[in-house]
Amino acid sequence: MRFGIFSDVHSNLEALEEVLSFYKKERLQSFICLGDIVGYGPNPNECIQRIVSLKKVQVIAGNHDYAVVGLKELTWFNDLASRSLVWTKRHLTEENRNYLMRLPRLIDHSLFTLAHGSPRDPIDEYLLTARQYLDNVEFFRTAVCFVGHTHLPCVFYADSLGIIQIKPLAEGEVFKIDPLAHTIVNVGSVGQPRDGDPRAACAIYDSDSKEVKIIRLKYNIDATQQKMRQASLPLYLSERLSYGR
Repeated sequence: MRFGIFSDVHSNLEALEEVLSFYKKERLQSFICLGDIVGYGPNPNECIQRIVSLKKVQVIAGNHDYAVVGLKELTWFNDLASRSLVWTKRHLTEENRNYLMRLPRLIDHSLFTLAHGSPRDPIDEYLLTARQYLDNVEFFRTAVCFVGHTHLPCVFYADSLGIIQIKPLAEGEVFKIDPLAHTIVNVGSVGQPRDGDPRAACAIYDSDSKEVKIIRLKYNIDATQQKMRQASLPLYLSERLSYGR
């Protein structure tokens, strides 16, 4: 089975629609969202409803999702993120607020593990180092765990010599999961890329071939930025979309 896996939409409807349009062309019918549907951007309600409308979708919570419904303190966030969360909280519908509150922190599927940050700390941990990878291995039993949160598409794994590798995943690159090992894959960010590429990032995972591929898609950044300015969201959050930083 092939899964469309995406993370960190951050209320960016234009980017999300581009990703879902691509998945439709690929005839994908099963989807995974790794959290942070909201925060930063101008369309929290629309993004939630678009994800809810998918027939077969598994969704977990991110730190922004929990913060906007009061399950995480805003003091954990920098000033710009906090201001966007306050705006989001003010505009979120009751229906969508209840939806976010019900999202699980972790999904332990027979085929994969799903976490926003890491299997050890699903909501908050920024998985960046080899030491963190080693510390997290004991917290998931599947061959692969998919994460987001850092907005950086990459893969963590131990090579044939047991050396921990942290490999950035480029557009179109296919990585084969070792079914006997423990691999962690970060699928990047749909709505707030931070690897220097402003295009939306997402992934396709084939659970039969055990292959994952990163996809990059252009979207109408100007439209998103204009809506952010009209909403009086912090200017820097809008400007950074142009640079993918």
